[in-house]
Amino acid sequence: MSRRASTWAAEAAAVFVKDWRCEYRTRYALNTLGLFAFTTLVVVSVVLGPIGNSLQMATAVLPVILWLIVLFAVTAGLPRIFVAEEETHTATALRLAATPSALFCGKAAYGFTIVTLLEALITPLFLAMLQLSIARPGLLVTALAAGGFGMAVGSTLIAAMVAQARTRSALFAVLLLPVLVPALLFAVQLTRAAIAGEPPGVELRMLLLYDGTLSVAGLMLFPSIWTP
Repeated sequence: MSRRASTWAAEAAAVFVKDWRCEYRTRYALNTLGLFAFTTLVVVSVVLGPIGNSLQMATAVLPVILWLIVLFAVTAGLPRIFVAEEETHTATALRLAATPSALFCGKAAYGFTIVTLLEALITPLFLAMLQLSIARPGLLVTALAAGGFGMAVGSTLIAAMVAQARTRSALFAVLLLPVLVPALLFAVQLTRAAIAGEPPGVELRMLLLYDGTLSVAGLMLFPSIWTP
């Protein structure tokens, strides 16, 4: 690895570690995402009850509900990826200390781990409360990983765009939802296939392609968004 590449990797890792240290002290994102997702999950389980025995209901409705829970929890918790930098007046220091691409990757990696922890927490509870069995667990894990990655990258880019806006939360949701609609549609279809035991179709390739496209777009757009 060249010296330039190692420096870039060190910058991205430093941003990732810094964000987790701040999260460990405040636990803002974890508490917000976890509380929102758990509350929504309890309401859904009470209203719907155990419907896992109905395969038609399970494949038609439950994947949509699962991903909506994840989406709205992310919308509630991840806007502070860059908002916290503006509020604590550390944004200028970040601009000087890290290259934009390394900063973007470090922030996206932090967001991805947050989303992964959220999915690891609520998915088993979701399956248990609704008594839902998964015919292809590996495909479900793949759908959660690929869908969560797209959410993390998209949230990182949009959070940087709205960090200095007054109505950050509302603007974040308005801008994020159109960006994540394709990823959500593919993730829902993959989750349905995992429940029904069907092989992954073109949706898996499309989701991975969308994740890659979103990552490249984020790396290209982030420098102009982040640098005033």
